[in-house]
Amino acid sequence: MPGRTVDSSGEEARTLAAGIVDTIRQPLLVLNEDLTVRSANRAFYRAFRVEPAQTEGRLLYELGNRQWDIPRLRELLSEILPQRHTVEEFEVEHRFETIGEKIMLLSARRLRRPGRRPPLILVAIEDVTERRRNQWLLEHQKELVEKIVDTVREPLLILHEDLRVQSANRAFYDRFKVDPAGTEGHMVYDLGNRQWDIFELRRLLGEVLPDNEFFEDFEVEHEFKAIGRRVMLLNARRVDHLQLILLAIEDVTGRRRAEQERELLVGELNHRVKNLFAVIRALITQGDGGRSAADARQVLLGRMDTLARTHDLLFASHWQGADLRSLAGALQPLGESAQAIEIDGASVRLTARQSLSISIVLHELATNAAKYGALSTPAGRIRLSWQVEDGEEGRQLRFVWQERDGPAVTPPQEMGFGTNLIRRAFGFELDGTADLAFQPEGVRLTATIPLP
Repeated sequence: MPGRTVDSSGEEARTLAAGIVDTIRQPLLVLNEDLTVRSANRAFYRAFRVEPAQTEGRLLYELGNRQWDIPRLRELLSEILPQRHTVEEFEVEHRFETIGEKIMLLSARRLRRPGRRPPLILVAIEDVTERRRNQWLLEHQKELVEKIVDTVREPLLILHEDLRVQSANRAFYDRFKVDPAGTEGHMVYDLGNRQWDIFELRRLLGEVLPDNEFFEDFEVEHEFKAIGRRVMLLNARRVDHLQLILLAIEDVTGRRRAEQERELLVGELNHRVKNLFAVIRALITQGDGGRSAADARQVLLGRMDTLARTHDLLFASHWQGADLRSLAGALQPLGESAQAIEIDGASVRLTARQSLSISIVLHELATNAAKYGALSTPAGRIRLSWQVEDGEEGRQLRFVWQERDGPAVTPPQEMGFGTNLIRRAFGFELDGTADLAFQPEGVRLTATIPLP
């Protein structure tokens, strides 16, 4: 009876062990010491598409037309396991004819048996092919996302739900002059010595975003120590399944400044155009010393051409003004020789208003000189000179037009339109003074105007 009890218990243990092995979903092999297969579980036969008759009692390396003759497997069983007795998660990659490429984690253990019976070797096989493939895809997708984020030209922050920075792209670091060490892992409000502790940003992230999946184009203006005042458009989106928040920051400071400048420019241009129309109206409506219609028409067209040339200079400078030498240079073609008109003066920047008025004055003086004065004869000469003087009332431009070697000059009996235009330009338009003298040797104009 005692002997039968032991035998019964041993049989039960073997039955229980076999049941457990067959129930395990992981492929298992039991090998003899000479590496012949003693047994395998159902998971092994199912995974590797083989039958017990082709497996049990055969040398492991000869299984499946020697498909298991794998160098890494030989290394594990013949070199490593005899030294260590237990090996965990030894990775083997191999292509099988029937099931294709597989990546396996092998765990092996030497099992001692009672008495002098030779030990057994238990080999557990975990197929991690799909896991490795998914891990590879995940890593490549992560790398792709990181490169896309770094390619985006807008600064971008990736925040945890508690508003700590997980990462930022290059544009953020470049734009706000910070580095990863002082950014990643920190609360967004603590960045840059708390420069991001912005009331409007707190409201958006703390009140608006929790009740909405995203917000777009919220404008925030803030003064940063490193980069000055910035106007930003904030766009945020919750990524709930990752428990992250994407915060994109578009710096529109330049755009807003350009919009303001454009509005100012449009207003200034509107003002300039009104002034220009006023000048044209004055040129048209005022008399011109009893000239014939043809002569008056020619004079008017000349004045209009002068306005057009000056307008081109002002347009090129975005109506910031023109250089006096550029205005005076338009006189050079009027003389019969290169020496007929001498221009002496350094570059002086005039405002748009000063440029229009002085260009009309120069045109009037040159037209009069061509018809009646120094430019009406080959020997006649004109010297146009100016200099900047510092006085009690600030900087002033002193302007002198001197004709010589032309016909003798006699003062007119009454002041014509040209004379009135010159005196009005300097005295009223330019807030300066003008002295127009009809000297026998030639007309001389001395004028002064304040400079900005």
